[in-house]
Amino acid sequence: MSLAGNPALNLRTDNPQTVRKAPTEPPVTWRRTPALTRAVALVAVCLLVAVAFGRIDLVLIATPFAIGTALLLQRRPTHPPEARLVPHDDATTAEGATAAASLTVVNPEPVPITTLVTAAADPWIDLHTGKGDFAERIGASSGRDMVVAGRARRWGGHHLGPIHVRSIACGGLLETTVQRLPGATVWVLPVPDWFDSAESLPFADGVTGVHRSRRGGDSGELAEVRLYQPGDRLRRIDWRTSMRTQDLYVNATLSERDTDVTLVLDLQVEAGVSGGLDGAASIADLTVRAAGAVASHYALQGDRVACVEFGARGRRMRAGAGRRHAAATLRWLASVDMPPDPLPPSPEMLRRQLAGQRSLNVVFTPLLTDRSVALIAAIARAGRPVLCVDTLPPHVSPPDRTHWTPYAERLWRLARANTVMELRDLGVAVEPWQGSASLDNVLAELNRRRYR
Repeated sequence: MSLAGNPALNLRTDNPQTVRKAPTEPPVTWRRTPALTRAVALVAVCLLVAVAFGRIDLVLIATPFAIGTALLLQRRPTHPPEARLVPHDDATTAEGATAAASLTVVNPEPVPITTLVTAAADPWIDLHTGKGDFAERIGASSGRDMVVAGRARRWGGHHLGPIHVRSIACGGLLETTVQRLPGATVWVLPVPDWFDSAESLPFADGVTGVHRSRRGGDSGELAEVRLYQPGDRLRRIDWRTSMRTQDLYVNATLSERDTDVTLVLDLQVEAGVSGGLDGAASIADLTVRAAGAVASHYALQGDRVACVEFGARGRRMRAGAGRRHAAATLRWLASVDMPPDPLPPSPEMLRRQLAGQRSLNVVFTPLLTDRSVALIAAIARAGRPVLCVDTLPPHVSPPDRTHWTPYAERLWRLARANTVMELRDLGVAVEPWQGSASLDNVLAELNRRRYR
């Protein structure tokens, strides 16, 4: 197959005439308004008729219009005002909060002007400040800050704009051409579901943390009572056992260490219609909010959390811990997208990338594709602890097309339940996401398997 015949692959060209330049906005200039045109036309018509027919009264009628127009145009601006749009708070906000941008208009002329602003935004942002048309008066040689704000109803990158700015001067006789500001992108961070877990994680091999490991150390978790050895601390002596056996015994404890948690997001198929923060959740909504809850919980308690996309883009986020990493994870999750996938992701390639990591693998998947099931089964067969979080919303169902649709849906759900049972037979913990403490039981089961 020749690549030269494919226009989608011809990204370079040696002919400079075929390169299209990006369209640029025309410069903003002052122009006359219909009011000025009408005033000049009225004065001219009255004077011509007065001269032609000797009508002095028409001259008296035209005189106020001529004097008023001359006085208003005596101090007319020459340079148009400058307008720019600046997002607030590093262009990030949270679901349900206010996404805002500051519109600054500077008037360089010693003449007061009136600025008209028309604002718009994405459907996921409900404008409540600056919605529609509003006007502000700007004094001579000064500026004014105006706010365009709205309530963000869903996570992701949303566009606040475009914004059209038009200024009027000289009593409405002069106006500027419309200045179109392209707007700004505001990143709306997902609000994760509240999640808390008191269970320890397997493979606690870090330096210090909150999870019980199999290594000895200073902790409150009792491992055994053994004979005293040189180097043991005196405060570890078990006096009751020592007095009963006439030998010196000490309490040996297990150390508490941190661990690695790898979150795998299955972003191959989207189902359901997102209703935003106040409506029903789609697969992407449930996946992003559940992953944000788990990542925030473990990152804030000191564990190292990494994120991997299993989809068209295959993005990765490095492992980290702490409050700053938790905020960066939410920012990373806000960029989640499900573009068309021309080349399906490889479960084997992703399994090999995870093979060298001693971590708990949490896979957020709706279990709708064979590749997702193959990935989970491959990780489990490799002996790695894997937790499957079912992210298929309960209300999602196929649309009714024929009278056979309910029966087909029932067969599909039975096949999906059979797949879940097969994964559990492989040792995979499959649990639907239900918010706080919904994963404690499966984490306890993973720990029991680990320490057997």
